[in-house]
Amino acid sequence: MKHGIKKRWVVGTFTFFLIWTLPLSAFSQEASVKGVSVKGANGAWKVGFHVENCFTERMEEAIQTGIKTVFTFYLHLYQKRKLWKDRKVASLRFQHTIQYDPIRGEYQVTHEENGSSRTTSNLQEAKNWMAKVEEVEVRPSSPLKPRIPTELRIKAELDAVKLPFHLEYLFFFVSLWDFETRWHVEPLSP
Repeated sequence: MKHGIKKRWVVGTFTFFLIWTLPLSAFSQEASVKGVSVKGANGAWKVGFHVENCFTERMEEAIQTGIKTVFTFYLHLYQKRKLWKDRKVASLRFQHTIQYDPIRGEYQVTHEENGSSRTTSNLQEAKNWMAKVEEVEVRPSSPLKPRIPTELRIKAELDAVKLPFHLEYLFFFVSLWDFETRWHVEPLSP
């Protein structure tokens, strides 16, 4: 009799664990930097890329309630060293912001790197604008040493959402849609 109760408890606990953890891990795809294009000109690089799998259903629901959402992008340029830490020769940080206006039914997307701002009533179009970086310039702060391997490292992350204190308990799920990509490393020819 006791053995049957213990067995049901173990099965029930395992089932509960699967129901609550499996959907979060097994069905979510990891955000990643893709489609990197780099063009060198006049001692600088023009870089373009996009982030895949950076929007979840919960994130879209939060955006549609008017919560301001910010993606931060980091681009670092390094020259490799054998016996020492790689030398960082450029660093760039900028943000993309999306906010929905429920009265107008429009999404406003702002790109900090070029000061542009666009509006659309189409969520898919707004998501594409948020996830895409078109030709941002990365310029070394000091001259590059010749014949030393150089690489560009790119990372994107969702900034923590700041809610009014009384809403933090209602929107506890917001932390479930945070993302941070792994560093994407792109070898360059100096």
